[in-house]
Amino acid sequence: MRDFTRLHTLFLALTISLLVGCADFQAQSRAESAKEYNELGLWINNTNELAKLPALPKPDDGWLSLFNGKNLSGWEETDYAGRGNVKVQNGELHIENGLVITGVTYTNKTVLPKTNYEIEYEAKKLNGTDFFGLLTFPVGDAHASLVTGGWGGAVTGISSINSMDASENNTTVYLRFNKDHWYKFRLRVTPDNLSVWMTPKEHLIPLNATVATVVKAYQEDAAKAGQTLTAEQAEAALRAINPKLDENIPARDTIYFPGEAQIINETIKDKVVNMRVGEIELSAPLGFATFQTYGVLRNIRMRRIK
Repeated sequence: MRDFTRLHTLFLALTISLLVGCADFQAQSRAESAKEYNELGLWINNTNELAKLPALPKPDDGWLSLFNGKNLSGWEETDYAGRGNVKVQNGELHIENGLVITGVTYTNKTVLPKTNYEIEYEAKKLNGTDFFGLLTFPVGDAHASLVTGGWGGAVTGISSINSMDASENNTTVYLRFNKDHWYKFRLRVTPDNLSVWMTPKEHLIPLNATVATVVKAYQEDAAKAGQTLTAEQAEAALRAINPKLDENIPARDTIYFPGEAQIINETIKDKVVNMRVGEIELSAPLGFATFQTYGVLRNIRMRRIK
């Protein structure tokens, strides 16, 4: 028994010495392979390699997306009588024709400011002859609507100011909206002003204009924005957003140039801003609607401004 105890003790001692030896060997090996900090290559100094790295994302300027492009989360169908179908498809919000008005209302009221904010969205008309992307929005404790292509398809403006709707107040503009073409709207609300910008921007056809003179006019317009275009590039850009350019020019119809332009700049200080009385009031505090028209929306977002 004593012999067995001695053997067991010797075995434990041998095992411990082997483990200590291994640890010493590993520590010595690590020490021999260690590098100075500047040898680790943690930073890239080669400019050619740096150029291959992906660019950092640009700041979003405070924009908050209001539509996820997947479903109606944050939105609900507005309870209009005789409304059409509403669906999300290919990242877009489709508001189909109804008997009268069809639309959606934003449900997360806690994120909505009353003033000092911007809302931006893109809209297009697939069929119909009236407004295809009307936006109802807060103005202080009241609400108003940006009408896009109402009253037969051309009237754009704010309803209502001093009880006058978008067809009869100072915000009224007449614009041509081509079917199946995207238009971007940016609305700004401040205590004293309502402003709207639209992309693309309208260009009036002068007398005796030709395709060549209109192309040259766009080249000059692009140059002011720091963009140099050949005649071929300019014409291609114009035809992309004006599919009937050859017909529009001799008829002196409205055409569009690429780029953003302000279409509404209305002082509201000491004026009464409110919604047009009627079913459209169901869109408050924030909503989109169409009138007997199939409209499509995307890239709906909002940001606060100072």
